[in-house]
Amino acid sequence: MAVGTITSSRGYLTQQLTTLSRTLTEKTAQLATGKVSTTYGGVGNQRQLDLELSQKVKRIEAYQETITMSRLHIKTLNLNLERLEKLRIQAKDAMDLNNFELQADGQTSTQATAEILLTEAISLLNSEVGGHFLFGGSDASKNPVLQMQQILDGVDGKAGLKQVLSEFWQANAGAGQNGRMTVSAQNTTYSGGGAPLTSSFTVSEDGAHTFGFDIKAVTTNMVNVTLTPPTGADPDSFGIELTGQPVPGQKISIELGLPPTGARTTRVELTVAASGNAPNTFLVGADLEQTTTNLRNAVMAALTEEAKTTLRGASDEWAANSFFDTFGGTPPMRVAGPPFNTATTLVDGSATTTSWYVGENTATTDPRQDKIAAVDDNLRLGYGVRANERGLANVVKTLSTFIAADFSANTATDEKYYSALADRMKATIQPEGTARSGIVDITTEVAIAFRSIEYTAERHTTLKSGYLGTIAEIEGIDKETLAVEIVQLQTMLEASYRASSIAMKMSLADYL
Repeated sequence: MAVGTITSSRGYLTQQLTTLSRTLTEKTAQLATGKVSTTYGGVGNQRQLDLELSQKVKRIEAYQETITMSRLHIKTLNLNLERLEKLRIQAKDAMDLNNFELQADGQTSTQATAEILLTEAISLLNSEVGGHFLFGGSDASKNPVLQMQQILDGVDGKAGLKQVLSEFWQANAGAGQNGRMTVSAQNTTYSGGGAPLTSSFTVSEDGAHTFGFDIKAVTTNMVNVTLTPPTGADPDSFGIELTGQPVPGQKISIELGLPPTGARTTRVELTVAASGNAPNTFLVGADLEQTTTNLRNAVMAALTEEAKTTLRGASDEWAANSFFDTFGGTPPMRVAGPPFNTATTLVDGSATTTSWYVGENTATTDPRQDKIAAVDDNLRLGYGVRANERGLANVVKTLSTFIAADFSANTATDEKYYSALADRMKATIQPEGTARSGIVDITTEVAIAFRSIEYTAERHTTLKSGYLGTIAEIEGIDKETLAVEIVQLQTMLEASYRASSIAMKMSLADYL
């Protein structure tokens, strides 16, 4: 045999050993990793599909991370909203119009309850999860709602709720604390013998503005009385003239509109009495002049009483609305003053009034869009909530206003004022004609987003499972087949090593 033939045979054997060893290494690696290759190039002509499915799986996993955080946010939101709704109901139930019970500290028992409820409500509205304040819209940097005392007393030199309530009350009460009404002097005409023939007076609004009472109508069933009814102009007035004595038991009724629009009204009703000093009555005097004096005094007293009770309740509600209704960047409104008891307009109080809500407050028609969860390529779900949305703000507004009210003098007027304010606040926190509140509306909208997220999560799980199954088919191996191949390779390699060993030990003389 030629020398070249021996050399070629040894090279061939070496090449075969190297190929078998490399193949065994590859098969062993495949068995260890469970994949046919560690690169996309090694999966053959399905590598493009494999790459696309792998990218889809990664995108789904990114969405699943968003879904996990969104679920946590929304579940916490729902728990807090459910509790806030219960607090709203508790507040409504606590505001019993007849539960005027003053405690040693000068507060009513209802006010003490309101403090507890408000403290919890503010705590819930300041909830934070993973750096996101749930009721602050998109603003996650700080508590969106101030603490109770800051709301009531103000902060950083700016007016709090108590000051705003006081200014509105001064503007609505007027200098005479009678609802900005002016009662003229009594005018009497006499006969030649000095007997009074007629006696009259007028009641007028003190200007063209929305503060105080708005005269709506005057009616009576009294005899010997001439009424000059209001015309509907602003400022308006009415006149009463007695031309003779009325009869005991007959009445005069004055209907007054309440601020700010006059849509809600109250009624002052006075009854002619022959004797005594019962509330809301006036006595028949010795003559019609004295009777008119008694009627005039009764009208002034009734206006003052109604102003300090019903009107003050309306004033507090108006002030609270001006202070708390700031959604979408609406500025808090303040009475233009001082002096406040002669004020005729409101002004923007943004620079001088404490902002009770300091979260996201840009103009919007849909606060849910403040917080967006991108949970699929074409699905973005909003679940943002702002603490100054109407349903939530009404809880803080109602409780704060009731706490800020002062009934400490413990007079009969205070008790009537308490009932008037409780009636107003109860109507604020409980929508008229329905048990459904704004909080429930918010909860429903957030729940819809949550259901969509859950459906999307299920879809992602199903798709991801399908994609991974296909990827496994492309990239995966049959372990049983591979194990047999490895055993065969090991046998072949071992046999080749033995053959090579024998061949390598032969001398040139053996071949010759």
